[in-house]
Amino acid sequence: MNEKFTWIPLYNELSDWLLLGKKNQSQLISILKEIGITGFRDGTERGKEIALEEIDPFTFFSYLNKFHSDERRVEILQDLRRKLEFRCTEPTDVSGIPTTHPMKVHLFPRKTIRSSHDIDILWELFRQVKEGKVEERLFQSVLNIKSVGKGKLSIVLFYVNPEEYIPLDSNTLSYLRDKKLGYTYDSFASYNELSKKIVRALGKRPWEVSYEAYNPTMENDSSSIGSIRTLFEKLEGELEDNIDYHIFYRGQSDKSFGLIPSIYRKEHLIQNENRLFKDIIAQSPADFKGCASTFEKLVKMQHYSLPTRLLDITTNPLVALYFACENETVDGKLFRFEVQTSDIKYFDSDAVSVVSNIAKRPIDFGIEDLRELDRTEFNSEEEILYLLHEIKYEKPHFQSVIDSKDIERVFCVKPMFDNPRIIRQSGAFFLYGINGNKNQPAKLDFSYKVYIINKAQKQKIRKQLEALGIDKSTLFPEVEHVAEHIKDKYYLSK
Repeated sequence: MNEKFTWIPLYNELSDWLLLGKKNQSQLISILKEIGITGFRDGTERGKEIALEEIDPFTFFSYLNKFHSDERRVEILQDLRRKLEFRCTEPTDVSGIPTTHPMKVHLFPRKTIRSSHDIDILWELFRQVKEGKVEERLFQSVLNIKSVGKGKLSIVLFYVNPEEYIPLDSNTLSYLRDKKLGYTYDSFASYNELSKKIVRALGKRPWEVSYEAYNPTMENDSSSIGSIRTLFEKLEGELEDNIDYHIFYRGQSDKSFGLIPSIYRKEHLIQNENRLFKDIIAQSPADFKGCASTFEKLVKMQHYSLPTRLLDITTNPLVALYFACENETVDGKLFRFEVQTSDIKYFDSDAVSVVSNIAKRPIDFGIEDLRELDRTEFNSEEEILYLLHEIKYEKPHFQSVIDSKDIERVFCVKPMFDNPRIIRQSGAFFLYGINGNKNQPAKLDFSYKVYIINKAQKQKIRKQLEALGIDKSTLFPEVEHVAEHIKDKYYLSK
């Protein structure tokens, strides 16, 4: 197994090196460019792009982590080590390092609206953090910068000093809630104490806490489900009052399967997604006559088991448990997702139309080279104009403006409850955008917990579910599935 946390010596050496960088910020930007990082815009003025000429050390670290691919982040660190001739050993992993959203890298607003002191006070906070003496007034000033929030600030403090500070990103918050530990702060003193309390309570260093938040130990007894009763006992202990999120579930019969939609499970499928989409409609047009949108067509394709960029989820944990128990030869998994109410979309959402219509675009569709354009320039690019054409086919009054961030997101979508299967299964979907180019799915950023369903317990659980009316005939009400269930029932009773 690969050694973990080899990045820590480099991060420590880098933070020491950055102490001397305030007077030559343009050099810092040049170094990032030379190791293959792009996207150094500072907004636009009168339609003209402004080049980034200032940078703070926290943002420097964020640029290293704007890639969702761990392999790419390791490559960046190795190139940086060689470029700066650091003495530390070469890093081979980024275990436990939270990523930064590629559209939210800067800890300061764009040039035309930021204060003349914003970058200076970020440098001063960095210096104080390194010296171990942070002034509360300065800390609050940094929190008041428009592009800084408590979660984001905690992440960059972890980048600078992973031996002291806990990153409070969405995965870690969910992990801490499961451990019945606090995760909020309103001052540097309370954040500092919170980090120490978490370290004491768990007996783990901050980087180990972050790693476990992203890679829960799924084989231990606390995460295994052996009966319906066990499932409800665990779920009951995780419910919280006054939290503005919804809970969804997904069951997978094989614990080795990842959380990716079927269109991304084989390379030849995503390579031909646009052809799959058009072929099924061309050959079965009557089945799609009632579909008013591309999303509704994707839902119907999913219904017919055609690979799509949708991932099925449900609001009913028993439905998810049923699917997790399908194959009795391997252990299964049950996922419990937490989705903020503000992040839930409906079938007629404009953002849902944007991502759904990516299915119609050929495999060379991508925005990797367009991310840093302003909105007007972005929407004038040929790639985006073609996508807009697809959207306007179903929404003639859609404004010719696409938010580039939407293309690289995963949306939780509530569909129209217009077919018996979705109703019976309490169904919803994760709709996947892309990660830069169409070959890669967007990153799923929703917090989740995983339970293991041991293969030896699956048959027992299936019998318990059937006693509660959860079986193939109720979840798949089409007559062929009902007939198959009845046949299996009497065959197995012999």
